[in-house]
Amino acid sequence: MGKSRKCAGPAWPTAWVARVVALASTTIVALTFDPGNSQAQAGPTELGTVDVIDTAPLPGTVTPRDAVPTHIQTGTARQIADERAATIGEFINNRFGGVYINEAQSNRYQPDVLYRGFVASPLLGNPIGLSVFIDGVRVNESFGDAVLWDLIPQAAIESVNLIPGSNPVYGLNTLGGALTLRTKSGRTSPGVTATAGFGSFGRRDLEASYGHVDGAFDAFLSVERQKDDGWRDHSPSDVRRVFGKLGWSSGRTDLSLSLTHADNELTGNGLVPESLYRQRREAVYTYPDLTEPRLSFITLAGSHQLDAGWTLSSNVYYRRLKIRTANGDAEFDDEGTLDLADDSYSAEFRGTQSTQTTTGVGVQLSRDGMWAGRRNRFAVGLGIDHGKTRFQQSEQEGVFTSDRGVEPAGDPELGTDVIGRNRYQSLYLTDVVSVTDRLDVTISARYMIARVSIDDQTGAEEELNGSHRFQRLAPALGATYRLRPRLTIYGGYNEGFRVPTAVELTCADPTAPCSLPVAFVADPPLKAVVVRTFEAGARGRAFDLVRWNAGLFRSDLRDDILFTSTGAGQGFFSNVPRTRREGIELGVASDRRGRFDWFANYSYTRATYRTEVELFNGVATPSDPSTPATTTARSGNRLPGIPSHLMKAGGRWNIDDRFSVGSTVNVVGDQVFRGDESNSQPRLGGYTVFNLQADYRFLPSWRLFGRVNNVFDKRYASLGAYNRVAFNADSEPLEGVGPGPVSRFVSPGMPRSFWLGIEYRPGGRD
Repeated sequence: MGKSRKCAGPAWPTAWVARVVALASTTIVALTFDPGNSQAQAGPTELGTVDVIDTAPLPGTVTPRDAVPTHIQTGTARQIADERAATIGEFINNRFGGVYINEAQSNRYQPDVLYRGFVASPLLGNPIGLSVFIDGVRVNESFGDAVLWDLIPQAAIESVNLIPGSNPVYGLNTLGGALTLRTKSGRTSPGVTATAGFGSFGRRDLEASYGHVDGAFDAFLSVERQKDDGWRDHSPSDVRRVFGKLGWSSGRTDLSLSLTHADNELTGNGLVPESLYRQRREAVYTYPDLTEPRLSFITLAGSHQLDAGWTLSSNVYYRRLKIRTANGDAEFDDEGTLDLADDSYSAEFRGTQSTQTTTGVGVQLSRDGMWAGRRNRFAVGLGIDHGKTRFQQSEQEGVFTSDRGVEPAGDPELGTDVIGRNRYQSLYLTDVVSVTDRLDVTISARYMIARVSIDDQTGAEEELNGSHRFQRLAPALGATYRLRPRLTIYGGYNEGFRVPTAVELTCADPTAPCSLPVAFVADPPLKAVVVRTFEAGARGRAFDLVRWNAGLFRSDLRDDILFTSTGAGQGFFSNVPRTRREGIELGVASDRRGRFDWFANYSYTRATYRTEVELFNGVATPSDPSTPATTTARSGNRLPGIPSHLMKAGGRWNIDDRFSVGSTVNVVGDQVFRGDESNSQPRLGGYTVFNLQADYRFLPSWRLFGRVNNVFDKRYASLGAYNRVAFNADSEPLEGVGPGPVSRFVSPGMPRSFWLGIEYRPGGRD
């Protein structure tokens, strides 16, 4: 890989105008603020009971929700506890409109979470389009931008916000949205809480937390252990997490030091041929597929109230993640000829080890006050992040067991040994200006410089060595207008930016496809992804009883990076000139807690190619000349794996102060199989799943709870892909008969399951 420099620049005049307006406006605001303004001396205006949220990664930019030009969905600690979800990803899937989970790994702790057709996934190879923050630190891992949901300390989460669109304030990977999480402290969550439960498929959970305040000091500690056997064969998991935070508060200054440690073992054996699924629901195709992440994550954060309403916030973090994987596969070898007699499938055992170390610092200066007679909520911030990853992959021959398991045999051979580095530097500005009592305008921008480099450590593949540089200014402009006290309309334009990761940059050659986890090769450089998002909508309340929202969005992507399969678990990354996600979002819910609480939402997302693209056919092999080597995706064809229609509804009947029952229903539309980019084959069908729940407080501090998921035991699949079957009906690997027939593989949904437990929460506090 030679040296290269990439600069993602503007493509059309409108974008230039938006950038100039955003940069000029924010610069003028920053330079003309009057700290001595007499109206600002008293500090920020008291917001009282107005619903407010943070509008930047670091604290200090509290803004009324009604002044934000998008529809933000929020979850609280109590809602997270009530949901009893395995991960935060599962929680937002159950509660938030437009969110969808596929079970690509068939493991509850390894979901692919999609929103507006963009994904946050723990799997290498997925084009990550959602960013995730914990206490202002971006936790998309430096190697592949993956999001490991099992590492998030769920018992320690105070709040979660899903911010739609490509808001540049949240930086890289914010193509479809940003998920921001705030953790608890001893001051916000004092006392002891504990939960224990058990359920189907050997699930056992233990969770305990303690918060304490002593004058200016506070402390919080949570411990979690989740263990299950998995509902599919050979699929156990063990999740262990500890979170601790020490805090100090003295009037105008707040400091905190937090530590997250996780040591998990996850087994997710992925998709299975439809024929095998019909024979036995729990069956797996090949195994094992083991992932063992171990995390240590330290964050030091602080804020200080300066004079005249200014706040200085900062954080420094250190994140070290070690991951070991073991994966048994069936590998096809045609000996480079068209002679079917020498074709065969053999067992291959792959293992990887990676150590990712990420460090960074963020600084933000914000002010909530008056300027020129107008209320301004202004922030300027700086972020510097460095990541270093040592990645090694080895392969060794294996042998198949009678049920398609792979046992290693022989000595492993090191195939890949590289060090990847990424360095991100960025400056952002945002300002919410109250032009009138009814009109609020938001102006934002972020300028980023990103460097990604790869260094071969074997000495045998120096062509891998290379360095890439990307830079971009991304703006945003939006407005809200209150037509009536209970009716607000909004609209906006924003841009997002994603740079290729080391994984993608070294697996981009169609003549040398990679396996995932990735075996690196010297490849042509990729371009950065740029997204432009327009959205508009309205929200309001009816008679103080119902809140509602309705919105439209369109996100146009240039140089989208997608993974193209070449079959047998291999493929490469490439830029697709143009893709689009567009749709509508509707929601309605009860506005206050009462005897009966309910919600319903619907979203339609159309994710399509916007240019004709010639793609490799993932099931093509030289041994089967009848199968075309390429497939054509035409403009308007749907992107695979993204359902168009999602509907969720639920309600809870609080019979009295002690007993409540509830139910939810999730309706998912059809989707295109991966490998059918031409949209010429039958789609994966949609499905409907019902869930039930009940809670009973038998003592003031004690509560029993029960959950039943998939009440009617619906058989469904959440993801589909085309591949070739490597085994006959007796689970023997095919030999001398070509590459095997093309089959539809599916990711089965979890069958009916129950979950029972007991919770201790002093005084029954929420």
